[in-house]
Order: sequence, then C-alpha cells, then structure tokens
Amino acid sequence: MCRERAATRTCELCGRRVCDADWRSGYCAACENALCRVCHERLSAGYCAVCGKLVCEDCSIEFGAASVCKLCALELGLNTHRQATVG
Repeated sequence: MCRERAATRTCELCGRRVCDADWRSGYCAACENALCRVCHERLSAGYCAVCGKLVCEDCSIEFGAASVCKLCALELGLNTHRQATVG
C-alpha cells in the first residue's frame, strides 16, 4: 500500500498485494482497520448506533434506520435475529 517496498503477501479478504510493513496477521492494513469489532472475521458495514463499534451485517441488526451490534441489542433486550426481507 505504501508502494515503496515490494509486495510479498496477499490479503485473505480483499486480495490486495502488500509488503510486510502493511501486513497484519493474514490481512492487509486497510482490511484490518475495517474488520468487524464483534466477530473480527468479516469487513464492517457500518457503526453500531449505541457503542460506535464497527460491525458487519452478520453481527448487527437493523433497529429503525440504525444498525445496532448484537452485543448492545442483547443488553437492550432487542430481538437479535435478522428478519428475512421480502422482495
């Protein structure tokens, strides 16, 4: 990503080729910074409206127009199961 060193590794999430300086345990630095802070496996899709953590679609629920992470949803007593959309 710095383009100053030779790319020696490939990110498991996005396929980006990066040098050792931009490598973070299987991911490039960009993907590592964008990982879901709940599962630490998938790229985030937004922020939890309650705690502000980056969350992926699988680790969050829609609550009105907002996304809430499943951890906060449990604390608030919200239904943590995603409902199927029709259409």
